Amino acid sequence: MDTRLLSEYFKKCFVAVDGLWFMMVEEADSFDKALEIDRRVWEIVPKIQARKIKELLEIKDPTQEDLIRAIKFKLDAEDFVSTLDAENGRIRVTIRECPWVALLKKTNREHVAKRICDAICSLEYRVFAKEFVETVDINVESRLSCGDKVCSIVLTVCS
Repeated sequence: MDTRLLSEYFKKCFVAVDGLWFMMVEEADSFDKALEIDRRVWEIVPKIQARKIKELLEIKDPTQEDLIRAIKFKLDAEDFVSTLDAENGRIRVTIRECPWVALLKKTNREHVAKRICDAICSLEYRVFAKEFVETVDINVESRLSCGDKVCSIVLTVCS
């Protein structure tokens, strides 16, 4: 079987499940409850992703350079259009296209995009990065979900 097709299939399933469970909780209870549970989920998912990426990239004793490679892998695998720049312990992630924001727009839910991104994005990157470096600060400088031209996320690795 074509591994590209298989990958696309599972990616679509992942995105569908993520969106559907959120909407079902929202329908059964409230948007706030769905967002609260979503935050709890995204306290765990990035750990799973980081550990799998370490395995795939054969990273044993992670360094800041490994974190950069892993973030790039994650963004590419999830269809983000992005660039990464690193200098003096700072990693700048610039996202020009976000599949999550695009999906919210496509499903006419962009009115909730800012709240979801406020709750999830910095959390996701912090949890992911901590699997590679002990201490990291996250600063989200701009967001597509707020109407900015890009998402700009700066990770500062603390020694």
